[in-house]
Amino acid sequence: MVKNIAKAAVGLVLIFVVHIPRLIYHVLLVSYAAVFNNHPTLTADPAEHLKRAKRFLKRGRLSELLYAALELRFALERMAQRDLLLTELASERVRKEYDPSKKLANLYRIAPAAAYAQDIFVLNKKTGERFKWAEYKPLDRARVSEIKGKLGDLLHPKDGLRLGIPDDPWYEDTVRFLNETAQYLSMVYEDNTPFFAYEGIENFEMVRAE
Repeated sequence: MVKNIAKAAVGLVLIFVVHIPRLIYHVLLVSYAAVFNNHPTLTADPAEHLKRAKRFLKRGRLSELLYAALELRFALERMAQRDLLLTELASERVRKEYDPSKKLANLYRIAPAAAYAQDIFVLNKKTGERFKWAEYKPLDRARVSEIKGKLGDLLHPKDGLRLGIPDDPWYEDTVRFLNETAQYLSMVYEDNTPFFAYEGIENFEMVRAE
């Protein structure tokens, strides 16, 4: 009985000394994250634009389709711009170009190999061995041109469409196009190393992927 009382006393002390402070600590961590780390803001990261676009599409509110289209347009421009920012071969005029199709045309003119997928290897000069380090995935110019055109059309006022009718084919086609675009851009952006990150760097080799 004495042992049980002692155990109960120790357990009671632990509640106030360990468990309650630990609970308070975790509550403070959650509160801190909610206050300081959860403010949506405008960034230059294509992933953030894609995340917001997918959030709009997932909610399924037809009134938010144009917001999803705008986020996808931002993502597309950021992705086309990324490689141009990493090379001195691109002029300031080229970097300031807004049209993603023209951005890609300039990139592939500056570096023709950038139009093709590349496997990036680390080389061991002593042994001659190499192992795959990363990969580069290009945007397809034809696909980008198509996406740019459709997004541009969506972001202009529409006349003559039955925009208040949820089952109108225009809504169905638009939702399908936006979802396909979000999936395509996410696929290209995920785990994609910029072309100029390792191009020409010693001990790294870029090989056109088959």
